Amino acid sequence: MNYVLLIFLVLAGSTWHTDSDKTTRFEPVAVIELFTSQGCSSCPAADRLLTKTLKESGKNIMALSFHVDYWNHLGWADPFSDKAYTKRQYAYAKQFNSRSVYTPQMVVNGKAQFVGSNEAALKKALNEATQRTPPANFTALSASPASGKVLKVRYQLEGDYQNCQVNFALVSKHETTAIQRGENGGRTLSSDNVVRQFVKVPAKSAGEVLLNDIDSGAIDLSVIAYVQKNDGLRIVGAAKAGIE
Repeated sequence: MNYVLLIFLVLAGSTWHTDSDKTTRFEPVAVIELFTSQGCSSCPAADRLLTKTLKESGKNIMALSFHVDYWNHLGWADPFSDKAYTKRQYAYAKQFNSRSVYTPQMVVNGKAQFVGSNEAALKKALNEATQRTPPANFTALSASPASGKVLKVRYQLEGDYQNCQVNFALVSKHETTAIQRGENGGRTLSSDNVVRQFVKVPAKSAGEVLLNDIDSGAIDLSVIAYVQKNDGLRIVGAAKAGIE
């Protein structure tokens, strides 16, 4: 009787321990950040690769097209460019121990970087990213119109998001521009998931941010949110939402 009771207690204790220590396994995600410009003749190939990747990939792969501004003085001012996006690229350059920036450049999950038209490098980076279980996850993400032309974005997080920020990008799903001057003069260029606004806040379990709704009646918008380490800039969770 004593041995039977002992075995029962050991098994019961082992089962209880396993259940209490069970950790949630979040679905792997990959975030592609493309730094590009309409003034760069090498960039359209990277823009096309980003479009192709979005069409062929599942929901766990997200992409953002950041148009930098340092090409604007060479004949064509990119209407989607922003100095803040250039600053973001320089932050990556510092992390990668690079003294300069270039276009087109892709960064995947804040970890891998390569020439933005290099399809083999992109596939390798995406394969590696989607094999890793991220430590954080969005349990909720929504974007809805508030007063005036303002979007209210609400989110909830779970997992390990200490020492992180949450990035919110309002993206236009598709843009086509007739280029009048510069290296791409005379061409009509298309690009997807063009970042129109970018806001970052310290990560916490739940919160909301406000974004300006850029002519939502004329273009198709969505919001991509991703959690990024303050040190090392590694991306550890991501989600996307349409405008409700």
